Amino acid sequence: MKKAAFFTFFALLLAFLSTQAVPAAQQQFPGLESSTPLFKTITPGEAQQLIDNRKDLLLVDVRGTDELSEGYIEGSTLIPLWDILKGNQRPPKDKPILLICAVGGRSLALGKLMSKNGWPEIYNLKGGISAWKEAKLPVKY
Repeated sequence: MKKAAFFTFFALLLAFLSTQAVPAAQQQFPGLESSTPLFKTITPGEAQQLIDNRKDLLLVDVRGTDELSEGYIEGSTLIPLWDILKGNQRPPKDKPILLICAVGGRSLALGKLMSKNGWPEIYNLKGGISAWKEAKLPVKY
């Protein structure tokens, strides 16, 4: 049941991002002059190394508040995806960002959108918090 709901949600998210709503969402993300933005999907192990080595890295968890009970990465900031797409909250452009969600789909879609619209350095956690926990990396509850 949870998988069906997730796949329905993900399909709706992709449909949303590929419809007329995209130009409206993109207005929330005006571009920078940077011509070579970095967008990369990384494994949990690579993400842990990035967290350890990049003290300026901002960890942005794009899940909903109800999903935090499943655990979160210490030091992450909750900014739900819909708040970003609606323009209610906006991640800063002056820091590298690691996007985190449940299984990697929402963060992937948002990362592509942000990279296309001027965020210079975006990373997506492949497999999301689920893969992070599978890799036995530390989680807070």
